[in-house]
Amino acid sequence: MIEHDLLGNITVPDDKYYGAQTQRSLELCLASREKLECYPEIIYSMAAIKKAYAEAHKSLGVLDEKSADSIIKASEEVMQGEMSGEFPSDIVCGGGCVNIHMNINEVIAKRANELLTGHKGNEKIHPNTHVNKGQSTNDVIPAAIKLAMYQNLTAVRDSVNVLKNSYAAKAEEYRDAVKVSRTCIQDAVPITFGQFFGASVSFLERQAETLDAVMRECLILPLGATAVGTGLNMYEGASGLVFESLTRTMGTEVAQEKNLFDGLQYADVYVKVSSAVKALMTGISKMARDIRFMSSGPRSGINEICIAPVQNGSSIMPGKVNPALPESMNVLAYLAIGTDAAVTAAAEGGELELNVWEAVMITELIKLMQMIPNMLKTFAGKCVDTIKVNEEHCRKEAEDTLSSAAVISALKGYQTGTEAAQYAHEKGLSLKCAAVESGCLSQEEADTFLDPLMLTDVSRTGRMLLDIVQKK
Repeated sequence: MIEHDLLGNITVPDDKYYGAQTQRSLELCLASREKLECYPEIIYSMAAIKKAYAEAHKSLGVLDEKSADSIIKASEEVMQGEMSGEFPSDIVCGGGCVNIHMNINEVIAKRANELLTGHKGNEKIHPNTHVNKGQSTNDVIPAAIKLAMYQNLTAVRDSVNVLKNSYAAKAEEYRDAVKVSRTCIQDAVPITFGQFFGASVSFLERQAETLDAVMRECLILPLGATAVGTGLNMYEGASGLVFESLTRTMGTEVAQEKNLFDGLQYADVYVKVSSAVKALMTGISKMARDIRFMSSGPRSGINEICIAPVQNGSSIMPGKVNPALPESMNVLAYLAIGTDAAVTAAAEGGELELNVWEAVMITELIKLMQMIPNMLKTFAGKCVDTIKVNEEHCRKEAEDTLSSAAVISALKGYQTGTEAAQYAHEKGLSLKCAAVESGCLSQEEADTFLDPLMLTDVSRTGRMLLDIVQKK
């Protein structure tokens, strides 16, 4: 069919619900692979906004009941995914994302018109006049991104809690299993696996709290600002009704920005979200790297733990198995670091009354958050949950570490502790044997103070050391 827009006539496929402005954007041949269709959270959020405005305008008598109801129904169908395939607009675009906004407006308008008249067209419902009434791309797009981020962050936070529970279970299972700790990748004092895994639990709890905080900021929207913050073309009373509708849709309170000019000009909320995701993934990457180190081998590595194999590790070496899932967490972290750099640059790049670089927020930040939930759950279920500690091997290493000479230093002085460690190294003895053989400790003292499990208990070691000092 032939349709008309600002630039003239253009042919739009008869079987499509989108219209002239969407078709014109497609003919730019950007072809980045980053299509609106790839971001259902954005589609859902924009449709929810369209529904909210139609409900508000119906209540105010700005739209007649039949027109409003048809827009509401069409918006709900879009929210439910029933118009899949109708959103081909390229996200990697200039123009402040007008093309993807109009893609939504056109699809809802044609479907609403079809509900009213039985055919796709715009004679009863127009994408700009009716569906976009009282709105601007400048306030709808950032609002939709924020709502989409809220949905994504909810899924990310839930997956963080799944991973936290996996680590908590391992911390409990191996609460008293000792290992040698490592600082600067060198032997240090004994630690339990309960303590080691417990650190991951604490980190993940803290990250979930941070995600909750930034999620709340994502529910504060600039809707009502229209083009630059003045609210031009808004109808009195519409804003309150719009936010009531969105609150019902989201199942949690959605509020308006205190300063709508600020809401359009400054993009720091994206930086906060990106930073929170980056902080989360850098920590999870560290956990994954630790698993890679600790499971290295199996015959010539650290070999403290083993994890379930998930795929072949080599196309040339039969029997080789790689830590593929931990490594996928490292890859995800590198993507998060790059995303944060891109989002930061785009947030800084706003000019005058508007930041028009929302395409970066969608293609980088939301795409990253789409990947995280399933990947974290898979890492938790198929890697962390499968961890088995080589307890006998780890205990021997904990008993052999020369760094436990720190307790000899506390008992007898630093020089005596150094001599015991040197003697053990030179003679190839365990520290306990060396301490007794060199006369640094009695057998009873060595058995008491060089038990690796005891050395992991700050209450016991602290009390025993204080008793010795007080007896002197």
